[in-house]
Amino acid sequence: MNSINKARKYKSPLIDELLKQVTPLEMEQAKLKMQLAAKIEDLIKSKSWSKSEFAEKIGKHPSEITKWLSGTQNFTIDTLIEIAFIFKIKLSDLVIY
Repeated sequence: MNSINKARKYKSPLIDELLKQVTPLEMEQAKLKMQLAAKIEDLIKSKSWSKSEFAEKIGKHPSEITKWLSGTQNFTIDTLIEIAFIFKIKLSDLVIY
């Protein structure tokens, strides 16, 4: 039986101080990047593709896919259009608000 681990709440003065230094725009950017990465990962899983298979279909190296899905690399608009095209969805369907 699969169990889902929930993130536990962690309180740290250091983390609180660091978060105070993050602008609202930076927080929104990080949130949207992670939502986009999660949406793409869900789409990959919905097709039962591995990350390597997805990388091959989009003509990218698997390490680039890993960077996208971890939020450490930004997407270009061209890449987002390619992703939407491969999944036969509208570009706007990739972004969750």
